[in-house]
Order: sequence, then C-alpha cells, then structure tokens
Amino acid sequence: MITALFIYNSKGDVLMSKLYNEGVKRNISDVFRIQVMSVNSQHYSNGGNGGREVRSPVLTLGSTSFIYIKSGLLWICAVTRSNQDCSAILEFLYKLESLLKVMLDETPGEKVLTEDLIVNNFSLVYELLDEVVEFGYPTNLELSYLQNLLTSVSANDKIFKLSNNALAGAKSLNSGLSRRKTVKLNSLNITWRNPDIKYRRNEIFLNVEEKINVLMNAQAEVLKAYVDGKILMKTHLSGMPECRFGLNDDSLVLNSMSADRSAIPHSGSVTLEDCKFHQSVELNKFDSDRVIQFIPPDGEFQLMSYNCMLNINLPFEVYPQVHQLGNLRLLYKLRIKSLFPSKIPATGVQIKIPTPKGVINSYSTNSLGKSKYHPEENYIIWKFNKFFGNQEHDLTAEVEVPHSSDADIKNLLNWTRPPIKLEFTIDMFSCSGLTVKFLRVQEKSNYRTVKWVKYTSQSGSYDIRY
Repeated sequence: MITALFIYNSKGDVLMSKLYNEGVKRNISDVFRIQVMSVNSQHYSNGGNGGREVRSPVLTLGSTSFIYIKSGLLWICAVTRSNQDCSAILEFLYKLESLLKVMLDETPGEKVLTEDLIVNNFSLVYELLDEVVEFGYPTNLELSYLQNLLTSVSANDKIFKLSNNALAGAKSLNSGLSRRKTVKLNSLNITWRNPDIKYRRNEIFLNVEEKINVLMNAQAEVLKAYVDGKILMKTHLSGMPECRFGLNDDSLVLNSMSADRSAIPHSGSVTLEDCKFHQSVELNKFDSDRVIQFIPPDGEFQLMSYNCMLNINLPFEVYPQVHQLGNLRLLYKLRIKSLFPSKIPATGVQIKIPTPKGVINSYSTNSLGKSKYHPEENYIIWKFNKFFGNQEHDLTAEVEVPHSSDADIKNLLNWTRPPIKLEFTIDMFSCSGLTVKFLRVQEKSNYRTVKWVKYTSQSGSYDIRY
C-alpha cells in the first residue's frame, strides 16, 4: 500500500525517509517538494495573491500518488504506486502524527511536532517507522503494543513516560474506567480485551471450517486439489482466561515459499501451509509444541487461517461417462461414491451435469435423490437431501437436441463439454485431516467452562472433467 514515507521541514529538506517497497527511489522526494511545497510557499509569500495553492491532500502524477498532511511547520508524506485507498493512508498519517507528538514532546499542554524533535530523536523515529508499517501495510499503532518492540534505550524511556501520561489522561477522558484497571491492562500488553467482562454461563466455541477445491478426470484421478481452512472462535468467558488447544501430533507447518517438500513424513500426516494467526496467539508455543495458546478477545473472531495442498481427504469420487448416440442424442452414466465415515451425512449435495444448448427432450433415472433437467441453465441437476458416507449411487440420463439444420449436428459434435460441478456441506469431517486434540481454559477464578468443537467441510470449486 505505502511505498515510501518522508518527513520534511518547512524548507523542503527531508528529515526522515523510509522506503518500504521497490518501485520508487529516494529522489522521488524532490517531486513532492517542487510540486506541492514550493507552490504553496510561493502562494503565501505573495500574500495569497500570486501562484496557486495546493489544497488537495492527494497529488497524483501518472501512476504515483503523494498523500500528505501538514503538522505545524513539518510535512508528512506517503508515496504510493497504482490505485490505493487514500482515506486509509490519511487516517494512518494522522495517527502517526499523534503518536509522534506524544512520544517526542514531553512538555505539558498542546503538543507540536518540530524539526528539533525529529532530528534529536532520529533513531527512535526511524525504528518506530519500521515497526508501524510492514511491507507497506500499516499495522498496530497502540502504545502498549509498541512498548516491547522498540529496542533503543531512549525509546523505552519515552514509552514508559508516555504510558504514564496516557494513563493519567485516560481517567479524565473516561471517568467510568479506573486507573487501576487501565494499569493492569497495559501491564499485560493486551489491547484486544477488557478485563472486566463477566458472564453467568462461560462458553467457548471452536469451529474448524474448510473449503476444498478439486479438479479430477473421468477416472477420479486428482489433477489438482487444495484446502482453504480457518479456525473461528466465539468466546463468552469472564475475566482474563488463557485458552490452549493442541493439534494433531503429526501436523507439519510449511512455508508456501519453500521449494523443499522432501521433508514431508508419511502419507497420513497433516500438512499446513501459509498459517496466519490472530495477534493474541503466542507463536513460540505453536512452533515448539504445536499448541495454540492465547487470551481471546470477547465474542467472535478468526483465530487462524491456513492452506493445505498435500495429503487431502477427498470426500467424494465421481465417475462420469458420456456417449453420443447418433448425431442428436447424448447418454450420461454417472456414479458418485462417498469416502467419509458411514455415520456422517453430507447435506446440500448437488451435482450439476452440463448439457448442450437447445435440448428438446430428456429423461433421467437415479438410485437415490432427485434429478431434473433445467433448460434455463443447460444443466441436469441431481440433488440429495442427505448423502451418508461409504455409499455409491448411480444416475442414467439421455438428452436430445433438435435437428433443424446441419448446424445443429455440428454444434453437438463441437460441444466443449464443461466440467461437472459438485456442491456439498459435511459436518464433523476435515478434508485436511486437522483435528483438535484438547481444548483447555484456565482462569484464576477457576470457573467451569462449556466447550464446543465443530468441523465443517464444504465444496469450493469441485469439478470433474470427462
């Protein structure tokens, strides 16, 4: 989002610069100085009568945009490439300005950014710019979060003073929140949860939701398959509980950028890639013990997302056969087999079988469910209310196209045969094989917690070629 960030003094000199991504060079700062700062300086030097004043906070030149604010005599400018969300970047710049004011200006009263404050605290400001933006995207600007990240001695001293000042001001701004509770919250470095939450019934819900995408041929051989998964939580817990749950003992986390996949163990293992966690998760615990430990926010949130591209548990296999009978008819024979446990039902199962356009006659028979030709969609749709595991069912269908000209025969012969599409939802089944071994909640009051764990797998793009 943000390619570079510059802080200028009133003369147009660059006090601080930070390049986050490739695409611009440092001399891009001269463009902003000439196009914005020099024009405004000329306008005011002539008493507002000469030259033009640049009032817009965004200057776009070609594919490069300069988004800026003015703080006292200083200018803070973010440089972006291509089309970006200017309102989000402006909001970030104003929050950065407020953060710099409180961190650098220790004088009471209204705080003002000056050139001396930036120059005298160069290392602190540079380290701060490095922490609040990651790969061009703004991150967390909370003081309690930054307190343990800035490593310089001067940074820690100022953050400590800042925390005290912020706590003193919080009491006057919000009389309902006591100083003691605010100090406790900041000491734990937890900005996503209030310690005063109370529930009569303490519950925690953990949902493992996966979407499987498959492309297979007519022999049910998998050409491509991957799973997009996420773990959703809903917590109704009192106080400041610590939650822990463990995954499969043989689960393995890989980086998707890594080309070395030879270290993958036996075929029954669980392979997760591109794992992304909520900020509350203690990552060192997951790396060492495969245990996810966190103090959760209140309510609903996404704890984790992941991908799986290896050792996938396919829920269905489909074996299609399509034969052309003469010049005007097609015969379909379809067999679908479920591979999940027999006690688990799949719901919303629907198979869409494409047909040529302009079908004038059709019939179908099937061993279970209902099938019907839909001329508006050019599909034979085979539906099941419930499809239990370890079952096989068959469908036979025939369609006929009109014979009004040789063009109809040619269209049938040249029919592109779009893939058969399968839709379904299966509860208590994981396509990646991910399982939760245990779920524990610890809190100093030692209350009893009701725990719920649920798995849901559904189709994404589940296509069968024939």
